[in-house]
Amino acid sequence: MIKKIILIFTGMLLFACSNNEVRVDIPDTVLSEQKMVEVMRDIHLSEATMNLNAFDPGKTAVENPSPGLNVLKKNNITKQQYDESFDFYSQHPLLLNKVYELVLNDLSKMQAEVMNKK
Repeated sequence: MIKKIILIFTGMLLFACSNNEVRVDIPDTVLSEQKMVEVMRDIHLSEATMNLNAFDPGKTAVENPSPGLNVLKKNNITKQQYDESFDFYSQHPLLLNKVYELVLNDLSKMQAEVMNKK
């Protein structure tokens, strides 16, 4: 009886520790993981810039009236492509998590480069 319990517990432990990521095919209409990382990184940088400029009310409105559109234009994508892609990744949390991990890695590298130049 104890051996069965240990065997079941060990099996459950191995199952819990296994890679639960399921391979999901990304449709052609959805941005690739790498492109999504680039777009999300640029969106977060744009938002950070806007937050820094928030202390100068006229600066944000005049110099950058629609930063979202600037990010989309920079990455050669439409708002519809971005929205469809974001919806797709939101429906696949493991993929979205992977994208955000890569975004955070990129932003951390950028921060380290800036800090090393000081």
